[in-house]
Amino acid sequence: MKHKRIIAVCMAAALLLGTGCGQQEVQEEAPTGTAVEVMEVTSGEMRAEYAVTGKVQAVNEVQVFPLLAGQVLTLSVKEGDKVASGQVLFTVDTSTVTSTLGALQQSYSATKAATDGTIASAQVGVEQAQLGVEQAQLALDNTKALYEVGAAAAQDVTRAEQALTQAQGALTQAQTGVQQAQAQQAASLAQIQASMDQITTQAALGTVKAPCAGTVTAVNVVRGGMASSAQPSVVIAENGKIEVTASVAEDVYANLTEGDTADVMISVWSDEPMEGKIGALPAAADAQTSLYEIPVTLPSDATPPIGSFATVTFYTARREAALSVPTEAVLTGSGDERYVYIIDEASGDTVLRVTVETGLVSNTDTEIVSGLTEGDRVVIKGQSYLADGALVRIVGDDAAPAEDAADDSADAGDTVTDIAGSADANGEG
Repeated sequence: MKHKRIIAVCMAAALLLGTGCGQQEVQEEAPTGTAVEVMEVTSGEMRAEYAVTGKVQAVNEVQVFPLLAGQVLTLSVKEGDKVASGQVLFTVDTSTVTSTLGALQQSYSATKAATDGTIASAQVGVEQAQLGVEQAQLALDNTKALYEVGAAAAQDVTRAEQALTQAQGALTQAQTGVQQAQAQQAASLAQIQASMDQITTQAALGTVKAPCAGTVTAVNVVRGGMASSAQPSVVIAENGKIEVTASVAEDVYANLTEGDTADVMISVWSDEPMEGKIGALPAAADAQTSLYEIPVTLPSDATPPIGSFATVTFYTARREAALSVPTEAVLTGSGDERYVYIIDEASGDTVLRVTVETGLVSNTDTEIVSGLTEGDRVVIKGQSYLADGALVRIVGDDAAPAEDAADDSADAGDTVTDIAGSADANGEG
């Protein structure tokens, strides 16, 4: 038993010795210098970007209010429908308005019948008076003929003339009676007709039609519910034209121009951004928010749902050929100094701290106005741990196998240690 224990201890010591040697070899092979990633400085188009959330709206939104409140009997449209001008949208119950129309129609007929009888009687009187005038005229003519031959006296002619005058007066009176009866009839019938026309006009308001062609964007009534003038029952985007509006601050507004392009991303409608154009710029900022509402027109074939949100990217400046680096590569020193670290090509494994002047800033990159030249290798990761002249080792995809090898060596060392521990435990047992 004692012999076995000595053998176990010797084996454990040998394993531990081997493990120590292996670990020493790994440490000796570990690379030196701060690990960094680099990128070559390139020249290309550079744009200053400003992204903001916007909303899809109708260019001209028409709100349709019912002019007659009441229960909705029929509803012919829903959100998203295309409608033509004059198309019926919905109808409202008009029974309360038209309930007296029947009685008015009966009154009209009765009044007309009664006044027609009065007028007919007056016209008979006119006919009789006309006959009296004709007879008086004939008598006067005969009397004058007799007077000319000496068969009648002058007094007879005078009396005949007076009789004609009286007959003509009676005719005029009869004619006036007819005219008065007709005027009274017309007035009475017109009053009743006006009441009926008013009811008919109000009843027509129960049929609500589209005032313009376009796309229905909202329907705020339901069949069987009530329609009132408190809110628009239907909202229509005139001619289906839509745009995106986005609010921007004064510094961005000052760099925008009507007709400039802007990228618009509407995620609920498409996975790809589309190019829009800035519309007429507002003359003043919103009084409450102090922001400027910028309209952006969309391509004619774009039909996103109205009310959906969009991400609008405005470009406030452009450079055709600008040197740029990732924004995170640019560090800030004292006195707002901007600097980067580049690989010293003379040594290949040290860095130089270079002061730079920056220009445009996009979502990812920063323009370098001076300090760098195209082809310089700029540190883009690990730069925060460097100093001028620091030793570095460039890593990236090529460094992965070496790191894996180091991990494998460490795992092997752990395995040896575990074996040694197990052996020692067995020896003690």
